[in-house]
Amino acid sequence: MSRVALVGLLGLGSIFCFALLAAKAEPEKTSVDVPEKLQPFAKQMLEIAKTYPNYGRVDDEFRWAPWLCRMPNPGQTRFTASKDADTHGGRKLYSVFAKDREAYHLLSFAQKPPAEVASGQIIVKESWLPEEIKSSEIPVPVQQRRKLANGFEVFESFQPYVQRDGKVYKASKIAGLFIMMKTDPKNPDTDKGWIYGMVSADLKQVTGVGKIESCMECHGKAPHDRLFGLPNQFAPAK
Repeated sequence: MSRVALVGLLGLGSIFCFALLAAKAEPEKTSVDVPEKLQPFAKQMLEIAKTYPNYGRVDDEFRWAPWLCRMPNPGQTRFTASKDADTHGGRKLYSVFAKDREAYHLLSFAQKPPAEVASGQIIVKESWLPEEIKSSEIPVPVQQRRKLANGFEVFESFQPYVQRDGKVYKASKIAGLFIMMKTDPKNPDTDKGWIYGMVSADLKQVTGVGKIESCMECHGKAPHDRLFGLPNQFAPAK
């Protein structure tokens, strides 16, 4: 091999190595237009998006998402009636997961619910696009066993179908995630400790994180430290 050719190969090799190192050095883009100080929260949102199914649902069926994110009991698929298309809007179906399921249920069923939600609680609203199916009745629920993150195994009777105006719809395609994460209330970048986040349908990008105004406006009206909980069907009539 000639000296010129050898120098050329070495030069190409150096360029390739430099490009490879540059690619490794370039930080992975995890969010859209998120300030640098909120990037750690954005990364946490993506980690949650990978693991939240192991939390277990706090409901067994999809629901049409109501404007204030209210969650009936038992959970069932519902349309979103939110006025904000970027969060719960767009007439979507949703199902809810909670990292601490027992604590979430206590909000609605305990005689004296805790005044504040403990730091570390995570709520994930799994949003889906509805698809009308040719059926006048809701099909039999899907039954499955699921091992939760805490090691316990639960039996789920899950209903991905919902009925509305005489029509039956199925949760057909995921539209994204809406996440609430409780952290230190003293952090000025939080809503009294809560961080809100939205993750894209492919679960690879955070489309919003932090003190999201529309989320704060809605959840600021919730009775349990920014959470609405589940309606208690066993509560005595007033």
